[in-house]
Amino acid sequence: MILEPLVQKELDKIFDELSLKVFRECIDISLEGQPPLLPNQKALPIHIPKEHVEQWVTQAIGGDSVGAGSHPIDVIKETYKFRFGIDVKMLSCEVSEDGNLKNEQSGETSLAQNFKSIGANLDTLFEEEKYDEIVYAWSTILKDKLSTAQQEFKLNEIYYIFILRADTVFYLCGTKVNIKNISAMKPNNKITLTTIGIDNLIDKKFGNGKIYKSKKRLELRLNPKYWVDNNYVKKFDNKFKYPVADLRKDLNS
Repeated sequence: MILEPLVQKELDKIFDELSLKVFRECIDISLEGQPPLLPNQKALPIHIPKEHVEQWVTQAIGGDSVGAGSHPIDVIKETYKFRFGIDVKMLSCEVSEDGNLKNEQSGETSLAQNFKSIGANLDTLFEEEKYDEIVYAWSTILKDKLSTAQQEFKLNEIYYIFILRADTVFYLCGTKVNIKNISAMKPNNKITLTTIGIDNLIDKKFGNGKIYKSKKRLELRLNPKYWVDNNYVKKFDNKFKYPVADLRKDLNS
């Protein structure tokens, strides 16, 4: 598999006890910054910019931020001559009315885009049903993207770190990226006129990959409940409740 889920011991090597304390503090700071609701207004979805989530990880592990741009890596850390890069991703999760995780897929995250870079027309390849060629092209894009980052930043390893947001509960988990296995990507039998399911990206118990004709992206979705039920996550629960205020009324009094 290309994406290999990190077990607890592997997560602990990236996020030690202090890292988890810092991470929780960053969550609390971000939640406190959510805008107040008007009286009797329905709760809004919690919104945290991707740049802020990247900063959570940077602060937590004491890493170096790569900065905005087209890099596939957000944070770099070196420990005892072991240098690794992290791509941080936040995914939304479905919860029931009582706040429990539903057995449904997460929101999506893009792993690769810019299909034009290989000099082919994705729409035409779909119309001609050249699914193997499409998957090979996307695997080339993903491999080139990650290999370039690995060489540029002299990385021993690359990780995807996922923050799963289930209402006000957050779960931290991740995968190792096996660049050498990217060429093993292939289409599975879940093919439609506009999408191609991917095999060998990630074990299907943990999630799945899909290529979209219209979005022109290779995307990943996870199965959060499996990650949580099988102890592949660090859980950050809290008692956050949206503040309620009529700011116009308060400021005019």
